[in-house]
Amino acid sequence: MVQQERKLLEDAGHNVVEYIRKSDDIEAMSVMRKAELPLRVIWSFEDQAAMTRELKRERFDVIHVHNSFPLISPSILAAARHMSVPVVATLHNYRFVCAAGTLLRNGLPCLKCLEGTPLPSLVHACYRGSRLATAPLTLSIATHGALKTWQRGVDRFVVMSEFARDIMTRAGIPAERITRKPHFIPFPDRVRETAGSYGLYLGRLSEEKGVSTLIQAWDSTLGTLMIAGDGPLRQELEAQAAVHGDSVRFLGSLSRPEALKLLVDARYLVTPSRAFETFGLSVVEAFAHGVPAVVPDQGVFPELVRQDYNGFTFRPGDPQSLRSALKKAGVEVVSLRTGAAARQDYLSHFTPPSNILALVGIYEDVIRNYDASRS
Repeated sequence: MVQQERKLLEDAGHNVVEYIRKSDDIEAMSVMRKAELPLRVIWSFEDQAAMTRELKRERFDVIHVHNSFPLISPSILAAARHMSVPVVATLHNYRFVCAAGTLLRNGLPCLKCLEGTPLPSLVHACYRGSRLATAPLTLSIATHGALKTWQRGVDRFVVMSEFARDIMTRAGIPAERITRKPHFIPFPDRVRETAGSYGLYLGRLSEEKGVSTLIQAWDSTLGTLMIAGDGPLRQELEAQAAVHGDSVRFLGSLSRPEALKLLVDARYLVTPSRAFETFGLSVVEAFAHGVPAVVPDQGVFPELVRQDYNGFTFRPGDPQSLRSALKKAGVEVVSLRTGAAARQDYLSHFTPPSNILALVGIYEDVIRNYDASRS
């Protein structure tokens, strides 16, 4: 999404400079520098200094922060404030308040750390199943929560859904400084013309994605289910699906063109996620191609999918409820009708032109208010 938004901005004539630190760089660090990582998660003096140099080198109108974890840290907010540059931050996950960033524990939604302290994340070892790995994140959330680092350093927060807005407001971000701007999907090369011939899951094969529930809900009378993606649960899920024979097919990891080619011939996309997603990107991708979606009735998904209009919803984690939704979505005439409505929703809300207007509007508003506060 960052690269897509950058291209939109550049195509509209804006100058965009990236400041990036990659997690992959950790492997190349010396033992001493790796030992500093827990402190760097909380505050990176190195990146604060580097950001300050960048801001002195060229005049910027706004900084847009997408993800400061793990190497950059919130330190760059201090650099921006020192150099009098307003900051916009898109909240792509819930790490502002949740060490795991997912609001998920043991495969189920968890809001414990919204109750005022991130300590439950340490107790339950929420980051990578390790208290040692979770400790720096817990300390960072607690420290910056107490200091209100993000609230003081960010002029506008961007979320993709009303659900995420509510979570972030409960976490202490002033509601008036949160703007909802959904992601967008580039115009597809091809839009579905028929009802499609199979159900499709497109995503990672991990616990929070709920593919196990989908396999429990499946039976061969529903037709064919294509599962595109890879992850730590693939072998376990393949063994679970063996009872369904050839009606469930695992395709492994696909390139984006391969995935889109598969999507445009699907009768429906099914997203059985157990997590509180910040946005249903694959759902909107399906809409762009004229494909309806089957989603859980929780989190952001009810904002995207309206029952029997552009898709179907089911009770989260309930195989029987999911099977019922799949049966409805699998009817050819229903798939055509809901797919047409899904395509219209895409054209109305999730196209590149609507996104660039919203994004530049946020920047202009933030810059205007920032200048006014300093005058």
